[in-house]
Parts: sequence; C-alpha cells; structure tokens
Amino acid sequence: MINKLLVTLTSINGFIFFVIGVLWVVSPYDTGANFGILTIPEGMGRSSLIGDIGSYFFCIGTMMMLAAYTLKSIWFYAPAMLLSITALFRVISWGIHDATFATQFIAVEILIVTLLLITSKRTSNN
Repeated sequence: MINKLLVTLTSINGFIFFVIGVLWVVSPYDTGANFGILTIPEGMGRSSLIGDIGSYFFCIGTMMMLAAYTLKSIWFYAPAMLLSITALFRVISWGIHDATFATQFIAVEILIVTLLLITSKRTSNN
C-alpha cells in the first residue's frame, strides 16, 4: 500500500515537472514569473533561458514518470541528482552571489529528492 502511494506521488510530481517544462516553451513570461524571473532576456539569453530551464523541467518530469512506470533505479536517481544539485546551487548563489535564499524551492527540491530515494529503495527492479 505504501509503495503504491510513493509511486503515485512520484508520478504526480513527474507530471507537474513535465507540464512546467512545456509551459516554459509555451508561455515563458508567465511561467518565469512563478519562479521570480520577471524579465526574459532577449536574443541568445532568451533562447538559453527557455531552452535550458524548459528542458530541465521537461526531462526531470519525464524521468520521474519513467521511474514510476518502470520502477528501475536509474530513473529515480537521475532526477534526484539534478534536484539535489539545484538545491545546492541555490544555497551557493545565496552565499556567494547575494541571491535571495529560496527557502520554498529548496524545501520542495529536498522533499522530492527524499521521495525519489525512498521510493527507489522500496520499489526498484534495478
């Protein structure tokens, strides 16, 4: 029962990340505003912002849904690693570059990493 709940939560979070990735391509101004990005740069910066962030969310979401579907550990570990490094880099950007400490984002990232690792341990087929 608990394993089914963990897999369901992984699927739901994966779908949310997947949709955010699609929204970065469809409506970057609105989607960016949800992350505190109020100005979308022009030229190559716009391409990089939309392409990099959109693909980040799209791929993490896809990997999480594949993890839930296949129960193979690699699909759990890849998004866990990306989200862990994201949280770490947020802390570094706060400490070194005077960014706002993004408590709500860091907390969600750590919670999802925890979900992924626990679900992998309890359900994986390797």
